[in-house]
Amino acid sequence: MFMTYQAEAPAVLRMRCVRCALENLDTAAEFLMSAASGHGMATCAQHCEVTARVLTVFTGIDDAELRALFALTALAGNGDPLPVVAEPDRPRAHAVQVIPARLLELQGKARKAAREAGPLDGHKLIAALEVYGIPGWLAGEGGASYVLAAVDGTADEGEAHTGPKVYLYSEESADQVPADHAKPWACALYAADGEFADVLFTTQAGMDLDAECAHAALCLAAWLDVHADRYPRA
Repeated sequence: MFMTYQAEAPAVLRMRCVRCALENLDTAAEFLMSAASGHGMATCAQHCEVTARVLTVFTGIDDAELRALFALTALAGNGDPLPVVAEPDRPRAHAVQVIPARLLELQGKARKAAREAGPLDGHKLIAALEVYGIPGWLAGEGGASYVLAAVDGTADEGEAHTGPKVYLYSEESADQVPADHAKPWACALYAADGEFADVLFTTQAGMDLDAECAHAALCLAAWLDVHADRYPRA
């Protein structure tokens, strides 16, 4: 059986609950479940438990296997009943992973990198971002500090300041000792001239700092994977 990990679904992506999709329902996912197998599924709050149980044994991306696993789990008293065989005249949505496996598979490495980094919370976040191939730097102005990352992924800190970029911070800070890190990471998008554009996401509250850093890195990587080409450097 595979260990599973739950995180809040990145708000920047519109994902459907896989369990609901098997019944052709368009239900927005609130959480992302990932497993040590490298597979992951988006889920609504109602189906968190059954999705986690399915992921402990799921080994492929075949809809038939998914339907069977959800049905068997339900029969064991751990979820709503789901027919194993669909009605022939009823179309079914293909239950593909919304976030690529190549990103999900890095969560364990990102948590390990954050755990080994320091001494500040920003250093831990930078280490997690590095696992996803996103260069980051501690920066600040006006008494506030943040982790800077360029939308185009440049590894040059000077260039990162002059193009579209994101700031990641916790209560306008990214230079706290881990024991003082009390608020989740937030990520804001800024234009090349430094003008604020939007808040992209806030990580889930209640996570330990290493997992939170890994989750923030996943959220940013997922956003960049979909949207980075919309913000070219001038």
